[in-house]
Amino acid sequence: MATRAINKINRLFRPQLAIDLALVSMIWGTVVMASRITIRPVEQSLSFAVAAIAATMWMFRRKGLYSTAPALPRTEEIARVFIGVLTGAAAVTIFASFSDWPLGAAEILIASVTLFALRMLTKGLINSLSSEFAPKLSSQRVVIVGAGIEAQEIVQLISDHPEIKLNFCGIIGNLAVAEQHGLADQWIGPTDRMIDILERCEIDSAIITTTGFRGERFKQLSQELFSAGYDVHLTTGVGRLWEGRFEFKSLVHEPFISIGRNQPPSWQVRAKRALDVIGAVSALLLASPVLLAAALAIYASDRGPVLYSSRRIGMDSQEFKMYKFRSMVMNAEALKEDMEGDNERSGPLFKVSHDPRITKVGRFLRETSIDELPQLINVLLGDMSLVGPRPALPEETLAFDAELQRRTEVRPGITGLWQVEARSNASFNAYRRLDLHYVENWNFWLDIRILLATAEQVGVSLAMIPFKRVFGTKVSNDSIDATQRSHIELVEPFTFEDVIDLTTKDSSDASDPDAVSPTTR
Repeated sequence: MATRAINKINRLFRPQLAIDLALVSMIWGTVVMASRITIRPVEQSLSFAVAAIAATMWMFRRKGLYSTAPALPRTEEIARVFIGVLTGAAAVTIFASFSDWPLGAAEILIASVTLFALRMLTKGLINSLSSEFAPKLSSQRVVIVGAGIEAQEIVQLISDHPEIKLNFCGIIGNLAVAEQHGLADQWIGPTDRMIDILERCEIDSAIITTTGFRGERFKQLSQELFSAGYDVHLTTGVGRLWEGRFEFKSLVHEPFISIGRNQPPSWQVRAKRALDVIGAVSALLLASPVLLAAALAIYASDRGPVLYSSRRIGMDSQEFKMYKFRSMVMNAEALKEDMEGDNERSGPLFKVSHDPRITKVGRFLRETSIDELPQLINVLLGDMSLVGPRPALPEETLAFDAELQRRTEVRPGITGLWQVEARSNASFNAYRRLDLHYVENWNFWLDIRILLATAEQVGVSLAMIPFKRVFGTKVSNDSIDATQRSHIELVEPFTFEDVIDLTTKDSSDASDPDAVSPTTR
């Protein structure tokens, strides 16, 4: 109850909005008041700053940055923040042009870059602190209305991704259909008592499976929720498609969705390789002092080899030798066999938090991601890209199904969608889903967003080091299992004063196609 009260306060006062307002006001106010336009009256300078602040905050809100859960993916939020900052910069430029005020492009550019970077870092730090010390904060309690295959998929999605800030509380729908799809334990009541259940269980919103109901019944359920003051989320019935490929149209004032094909132009493929080469060369030159210091520290610690090489599977299923700074003891591979029982990852992946094979130097290299820098050599050789799916071990790929083998259609990357969205997630389903999403929705701008999210992640990791040293952590960032998060709070099935025969099908779901056959959608 206390957590729910806090969440209501958060939704009312929107602390992120207050933080953003402070950042935007500080940056644009400083630039305007400190620039050459201060030769104008203070009142005019203040009005200039207010215009920039209002335009930026309006676009932030317009882009849904202050919406309640589900939380935006980091790469998507970064894109929306960029548009918001760009809107503020455009407002400043237009205002200066029409007012004939001598505000230079340099000031606008510096302010925009600074605001974008600070907003990314502050939000990332807030997310990390919240995840580490208050995982229940700002989560939204939801139920799924519908009990078929799609409901099963949504339950799995929420279970695999605690970072989306949804607390799944149960299934409302046809009990017989729920039983057919293995959801009997999550079933909490029929749809004809939906509003009563939501009020009793203090539910914030409902997810309606569009494939679970037909025609008028679907409209009726939606209207009941709206009339009772609940938010409604609708599924699309299709998965792994980037939301940018959906276009909402009006068909005689009825909602109509078009899904575009993902066919990036050829210049984007060439631009990706150019970015790889230029980025790798620049990073190696800029990081050369860090590379040298890391190599000396590794060698001084145990007089062993500085680099570690591992056979990985690359594009078109070709093997290559991937390089990293050695962060473990020299006989790490031999010790791995004795640690299989400690594996915290699901599926074929292997990960152990507080791995005893990691050296003191290696732990720092991993916390700061310095151990990944030698992979820039792989990028120059063409074996890897800056952005792509995680390079898989040969034995891991043997366990991949035919669909997941599609990840070899692109070069593996130093960073990728899984690394920035769910690196701390132990679920193999999350790994699989994000890798396939990248392959099926790739474009050059997705790579740019992932690189920016990686920069944010590295900055936040560095900022979190002193917090962890001072306060300690219950679990490592790399070992947070989805099942360890408090994002599943199943409530007891609804009971009524009048006896309900739970073995009887919910008559209100008689039009549910899943009630006819468990294999249909």
